[in-house]
Amino acid sequence: MITTRRIILVMACVALGLYLIPQRAYPRVVTNVNPDISSEQLKAFVIDDFEDPSKVEGEDGWRLTATPPVLKDPNKKDKNPVPILEQKIIPGRPSDMRPDEWSHNKLGIKNNEVDKVQKIYGMRFKFRYPGYNSVHLEPPVNPQLTPADEPGKKIRGIILPGRAKGVSMWVHSRGHPYHLECWVEDYQNRVHILKMGKTDFVGWRPMKAYIPINIPQEVDTFPQTKFIKIVRFVLRADPNASVNDEVYMFFDQLKVLTDDFEVNFDGQELDRLFRGESGKSSTQTK
Repeated sequence: MITTRRIILVMACVALGLYLIPQRAYPRVVTNVNPDISSEQLKAFVIDDFEDPSKVEGEDGWRLTATPPVLKDPNKKDKNPVPILEQKIIPGRPSDMRPDEWSHNKLGIKNNEVDKVQKIYGMRFKFRYPGYNSVHLEPPVNPQLTPADEPGKKIRGIILPGRAKGVSMWVHSRGHPYHLECWVEDYQNRVHILKMGKTDFVGWRPMKAYIPINIPQEVDTFPQTKFIKIVRFVLRADPNASVNDEVYMFFDQLKVLTDDFEVNFDGQELDRLFRGESGKSSTQTK
């Protein structure tokens, strides 16, 4: 009997405590309109879907290099530290990936309007000697990055819209012990290395890296947003791993999670409209 009374007393105390603790209020009606209570607009954008073969065929497309570098002298073929290094756009896609039905730049949509065949980026390479080997993949030349005072200068990079929070990419590996890195450059021309993880898995897997807050992406003046850009991806080998096999790696759907909110100095004429004076239309005075 004493045990039963104690149990009842404990349950009563717990119930009373739960009643007294302030509860979070949730709306009863769920709609597709998010509450506008902050200055953040987080969105996921596809910034490259690797559907365009011309991006690896020309000099201005994706550029694949290696460290140590490939020897171009045909007489030293037997001593070349990188006997195989090539890239290609081929048909394929991760079966678990769900292509976006919409996109602000028509990337990542259910793909290729021409032949309806979805494509991926592939690379094939081999190192002759073990050690601190690495493969470097640089983005295509971006005309938006050409300086106004140097119209002929070509700069590679993918501009990330808004204030980027993270990047992700689908990767197909065959269990090779490499480490994937994403290099981003801020508006002050400083390069930051983001660790995306190890590719020692088999099959397709989305790999991601969060962008730390110490990378500057905004200032106090207008416009506040200062874009960062991806300048290369690096596959860094485990120095103790075997180098006897050819390595195949495949990539698809490079995405960015970003906050694209920007302060606009609009609504300057609202006070005049309030006083009944003529001013700009309401569509211009938000």
